[in-house]
Amino acid sequence: MRAKIVYKEDKRKAMSEENFWERFNEGKIDRRTFVRVASLLGGAAVFGLPLLGCQPAAPQQGYEMKVAVPGSMLQVSGVYSGDNRKLFGQEGITNALTEFAGGSDQVRAVVTGGYPLGVISPTAAMSALEAGEAARLISGGYNASGVGFIVKADSAIKKPEDLKGKKFKISYSRPNSNSHIVAFLGLQKLGIDSNDKNQVEFIAAGSTADSWTAVNTGLVDVGWSTEPTISVLESKKEGRLLWMTPDLVKEWVDVGIMTNQGFVDSHPKELKSWMNAYVKATDWVKNNYGEAAKDLAQVLGIDVSVAQLAMNKVPKELWSNAMPKKSMEVMAKASVDFKLLKAMPDWKVLVNQSFLPDNLKDPSY
Repeated sequence: MRAKIVYKEDKRKAMSEENFWERFNEGKIDRRTFVRVASLLGGAAVFGLPLLGCQPAAPQQGYEMKVAVPGSMLQVSGVYSGDNRKLFGQEGITNALTEFAGGSDQVRAVVTGGYPLGVISPTAAMSALEAGEAARLISGGYNASGVGFIVKADSAIKKPEDLKGKKFKISYSRPNSNSHIVAFLGLQKLGIDSNDKNQVEFIAAGSTADSWTAVNTGLVDVGWSTEPTISVLESKKEGRLLWMTPDLVKEWVDVGIMTNQGFVDSHPKELKSWMNAYVKATDWVKNNYGEAAKDLAQVLGIDVSVAQLAMNKVPKELWSNAMPKKSMEVMAKASVDFKLLKAMPDWKVLVNQSFLPDNLKDPSY
């Protein structure tokens, strides 16, 4: 099966194989878009260089799963490699991916019925449930925070402790996203009152690219980011990592797969097929860092060596589809403390483990 790809939320019509190749042959698709889309549509591309003369494969039939995803980041490698390595296709699934700017945007896409699945921050799903939406978390994917906070390379802020006693601005993606909550928690761990608006101002900047723009232009002093963007900026000596969230916050689930109850009721077979592929893909990434780095490089249009550097920073045990209750409770409590949730969620409603293998289920729910 071939994935269909849309890269921004304002381009809702997925790019088919036919119009992709037509636009490429007419010179209407640039090199970066070619690499990212061709790698998932089946065109041969190696290390960001398209091979001349490749042709699209004949379309195959399968269930098209529309998936709302965040801006390209390492933590979504299970989906990227699952498509590149045909693991979803083996289960009869064709993914149509659309990038959104932050967790709450993906949640909105799912709860409004436009997208059956979203790759989101679990904290955003908690917020949706509290708002009365039929949000359901069916899988994890990356069990630590992959969020880091960066400054310009020449910033006077050399270490996290330099923020103490200063008034500063820090970016995150969208309200109640992972980047929002870990910014709050990280500052708390540093002894900074995150609720003190006279000391810190939180700015919703959007994607990692938008966050870097905010840092680079001086709109914020510190910006959220993820790998491999962090490695790219450091390799160019443009940005500098101030801290990674796991340095300060240990218990976390960065990636949640969210659906809605209506889709659980109407399409359990398709959800099970998608989950079978995603579990296989997560395990494949964990055991094939070198090849997964190539997939990541193709999708993001970056050098393989940078993708490999980013992958090598990640302990392999973090790749898991489990949703540990202990970690989820840490996240929920932080949301309550930060006044983004009124109360702890009803786990029996929010978390549906029925599509996970038994060995990944947490019985404490």
